[in-house]
Amino acid sequence: MPLSFIDLVLIVGISQGFFLALAVQLLPNKNKIANKTLSLILIIAALVLLGRVAGVRIKSNYLLKVGVLADATIYIFGPLLYCYIRRLTFNETPKYRLSWLHYSPILLNVIYFVWALSYSNSELMRMVNSGKLYSLFLIVELGGLISLTFYWYKSIRLFVNFKRIQKQELSYNQSVSRYLTVILITLGLLLVLWLFSFIGLYVFHFYSQYINYNVMWIVACLFIYVIGFFSLTQPEILRLPLITKTKPKEKNRLSEAEIEHLKTKLNHLLINEQIFTTPDLSLKSLSDALETSSNNVSWLLNKIYKKTFYEYINEFRVEAFLKKIEAKEHQSQTLLAIALDVGFNSKSTFNKAFKTITNNTPSNYIKQMNTSI
Repeated sequence: MPLSFIDLVLIVGISQGFFLALAVQLLPNKNKIANKTLSLILIIAALVLLGRVAGVRIKSNYLLKVGVLADATIYIFGPLLYCYIRRLTFNETPKYRLSWLHYSPILLNVIYFVWALSYSNSELMRMVNSGKLYSLFLIVELGGLISLTFYWYKSIRLFVNFKRIQKQELSYNQSVSRYLTVILITLGLLLVLWLFSFIGLYVFHFYSQYINYNVMWIVACLFIYVIGFFSLTQPEILRLPLITKTKPKEKNRLSEAEIEHLKTKLNHLLINEQIFTTPDLSLKSLSDALETSSNNVSWLLNKIYKKTFYEYINEFRVEAFLKKIEAKEHQSQTLLAIALDVGFNSKSTFNKAFKTITNNTPSNYIKQMNTSI
């Protein structure tokens, strides 16, 4: 039987899965805790795809039953993906682990597998063709769809929490935000296609030639490629402390004298030493320079200045940028070069901060400034 286009795509996906699983482990000092989970995801996905090809190409009385066991992977991708994202973004000691309860649905599939072993291959095929296993197939697939959707939702909430804490701890946006956005959007599209296929088959009894289970395998290959490729190019992530609960309101963390002393030292660092020009400035590094705790600085910014660390630092950067524009420096160098000079680490971060603070774009601001002269 000649190889079909789908088979070729799956074979490429299989080879990529095994290669990337090894490659991410060989990256020197790059997100090693998270990449161990990623390697496991890639290996499992590659094995599932290998089983998909083998099931069509190899005639065996056991492959149909092994396929039943392979369905257990439906329930493992969600927990592993959530664990990967959490280990990638947050610094937790000991490292974060999901309890065994998150993997318990796999036991149901194992029971299903043992039950299938009690029948011959021909008996199973007769039950499939007669529709006796229709309800069982529906429950297994619906359970997998619900499981993956649940952990996708948990991953989105975790990502939103990460972005919120990032503004409290860092003066810049890490590229991991774009990376995780790609992963979550890709998974969301996969879930939409899977839901469409599921409803069409089990509700309307309609099998689509273009949106079906085979298409899910192709999307799975693309998903493997997206995660693996980005992980190879992803720099070391500054993992943040996870804040899961809102702290009770503090009346006075610092005395009036301590507040004034800290404000004086902060103004000296920002105005005189221009510490804001450091691209990777974080709450911890600023706190170290102030010789106080991160909690004290965070409290000062939130309670006294009513700003996040991200907002506070980028206001100084935008102000420094505007001074350079007024000095006509944009006539001899690019706007991006000036933005990098005042501490921004990327064009996207600069444009977002500038728009938020001035309610204008850099180019339009300069145009209006020239018009008013």
